[in-house]
Amino acid sequence: MKIEVLSEFSFLIRFPGDKSSLPESAKLGIAAQLLREAFDDQWVDIVPVFADLLVTLSAISFRDMENPESVIAQCLQKLEHQGEELGDPRLIEVPACYDPEFGEDLPDIAQQGGISIDEVVRLHSAQTYGVYAMGFCAGFAYMGDVPEPLRQPRRSSPRTKMPVGSIAVADFMTCVYPLAMPGGWHILGRCPIPFFTPEDQDNPTLVRAGDQVRFNPIDKEEYFRLLEKWQN
Repeated sequence: MKIEVLSEFSFLIRFPGDKSSLPESAKLGIAAQLLREAFDDQWVDIVPVFADLLVTLSAISFRDMENPESVIAQCLQKLEHQGEELGDPRLIEVPACYDPEFGEDLPDIAQQGGISIDEVVRLHSAQTYGVYAMGFCAGFAYMGDVPEPLRQPRRSSPRTKMPVGSIAVADFMTCVYPLAMPGGWHILGRCPIPFFTPEDQDNPTLVRAGDQVRFNPIDKEEYFRLLEKWQN
């Protein structure tokens, strides 16, 4: 791990790895938690992005700290020495309806991967995904790694509107669209529970970097039951 000083108040922590060989998402999440505790969560902003952590401090964080870089280094040392003893990542179970009404790109993904639609659903829902980063928009989680037969580049013609809750894949990543918006990922299904709830100021997003996510298949009846429950 390498610490780069970006400014008086900003530091970039680079973990070994890149987009083809990423560090464990749990490791990024644990490092972020250690930093929040060291600087007081109220005065630090930490943004995990794949193999990096961007740490931005407020001026008040420097009180009684002559060298915040050394505090960051101590946190990373603790991470290396204690490893998994710092705690297990959260596992978030996400309901997923892979009905053809919601999975517009299921046939194309199946054809490109040389497998059946049922196998696409089985492979996608059998995997446990790490949340590598949050970004693009509020509540959007980049999760990986998608099983090899499901990996396809983004669509050459993005859709002008991806329905909220769309479960999609692109390259080695999967996601759930937290809002209705344009997007070029391939849609496999729909999730009935919100990934972004701005009214919950303490926990506005369902998942955070470092979590693990598993998709649990449900039928349309269960989808609409859960959708109604969360809308009310």
